[in-house]
Amino acid sequence: MTIRPYKSKRDEKAVTRIWEETRWIDRDDKDDAAHLRGMLDNSRALVGELDGEAECVTISCPASIRYLSEDIPLGIVAAVTTSPRGRRAGFASRATAELVQQDAEAGMMVSVLGMFEQGFYSRLGFGTGPYELSWSLDPSCLNVESRAGVPVRITVEDSEDVYRAMRDRTLRHGGVSIHSHAHIRADMGWTENPIGLGYRNAEGELTHFVWGEMKDENGPFVLTKIAWREPEQLQELLALLKGFGDQAHLVKMIEPAGLQLQDFIARPFRESNSPKEGDWRKGAEAEAWWQARINDLAGCLNCTTLPHSGAPLAFNLQLEDPIERFLPEKGGWKGEGGDYVVQFGAASSAEPGNRQGLLSLHAGVGGFTRLWLGCAEANAIAATGQIEAPRQLLDDLEATLRLPVPRTGCEF
Repeated sequence: MTIRPYKSKRDEKAVTRIWEETRWIDRDDKDDAAHLRGMLDNSRALVGELDGEAECVTISCPASIRYLSEDIPLGIVAAVTTSPRGRRAGFASRATAELVQQDAEAGMMVSVLGMFEQGFYSRLGFGTGPYELSWSLDPSCLNVESRAGVPVRITVEDSEDVYRAMRDRTLRHGGVSIHSHAHIRADMGWTENPIGLGYRNAEGELTHFVWGEMKDENGPFVLTKIAWREPEQLQELLALLKGFGDQAHLVKMIEPAGLQLQDFIARPFRESNSPKEGDWRKGAEAEAWWQARINDLAGCLNCTTLPHSGAPLAFNLQLEDPIERFLPEKGGWKGEGGDYVVQFGAASSAEPGNRQGLLSLHAGVGGFTRLWLGCAEANAIAATGQIEAPRQLLDDLEATLRLPVPRTGCEF
């Protein structure tokens, strides 16, 4: 078993077959394969080789994540795909670990991924994000007074404009901005029965839009991308979605960051108690679908400025990073495990060592990442065993890390 960089001439056919076998793309669909090729040619990608042929591929996407008011370099593990022949051989764990290693060495202070199941990536130090609310609603029931202007149609050929609009959209704590046009274009290209509508300013710049898939004549319309810069633009997009109600009976969407979507739904309880089931069931569902891990503890803490935090909170941190055992001997980055003196406050820091007289926190890197991002409170994370500390320190951490819930604002 060998993990090595993807080489297009050597691996393109095998990787395309892997994606076809796992049904990530349609078999013999030239457009699907072309979008995959475009993404691979503009990404950091590793393959797992078995008997001289690629049987696993991992793909990284450059991005950034908003931490309060700071944008921190982020590596998205955009795809981990293993063929049926390569399953249970350890490809996915090793290839993902090496991909994170290369991203860390390239300056990506944090890594993030969408998980297929909780637990698998925890072995690499990934900690689970907060619940995201996914709404299924009758768009005609959106309680929006403003009227939408006539939108422009958006297609895959507008992918560069969509990329810029997503990059420049309003971001809140935890918001992810993807820095790869190739990934945005591929994702749009793989959308079946797509609908994209939006608005351009006087200079022709796409400022706000919605994009998704219309499953059938009457929906559901599954919204996968939404971007806006000003509150008035969000209002216009909600009014635009309300207009979908003339045909679509259901819209599915993740609740936008900074918004309580129930405020915009007329008779939300009556809607959620409707008798329809399956794809047509209305209401909100909560799911924690993404995970993150810190790759550069000192760098992340240097970017952490806690407003109105009072006196700084200092403590000793014993950090364990399980990714080390999956990494090859080559490479300089071996995870972030070790002993640190951490300070949280207006100026935060993490320095190697141990200071006498301070309380101590013992944590896995996944648990500490959850704490730092604000995915859950200290006592809640401690209840899982992912961090351990005296009750006083846990309470102090909760009083100091008063963070908004991190919302990515996009899928990956």
